[in-house]
Amino acid sequence: MLSPGDENIVRALKERLREAAGDRLQAVIVYGSRVWGGADSDSDLDVVAIVRDCTPELEAAFLEAAYQVMWDYDFTPLISLKISDSLSYDACLGKCFSFYRKVAQEGVTL
Repeated sequence: MLSPGDENIVRALKERLREAAGDRLQAVIVYGSRVWGGADSDSDLDVVAIVRDCTPELEAAFLEAAYQVMWDYDFTPLISLKISDSLSYDACLGKCFSFYRKVAQEGVTL
């Protein structure tokens, strides 16, 4: 389960991603050690943003949004943001690729 501090960071990130993508933002999923409780002080915050009709410009806007959130929180923790087009995400999940399966199994959607 996410700590309250991590949850605040993810909510701030989601707000900035929503500003960049509008209704194209389909989901924000947090996964990894900060979700399942194995994080230490150096652990990053693993996040997947799933969007409809992903473009290079939208990816750049998302990476900038993540940087700005990290700046706001003194880069603690670092955010590891992965961006996936919703059709690609669904296709890869359907093929049982291990990364996508892991995100689906342990991820928390905020």
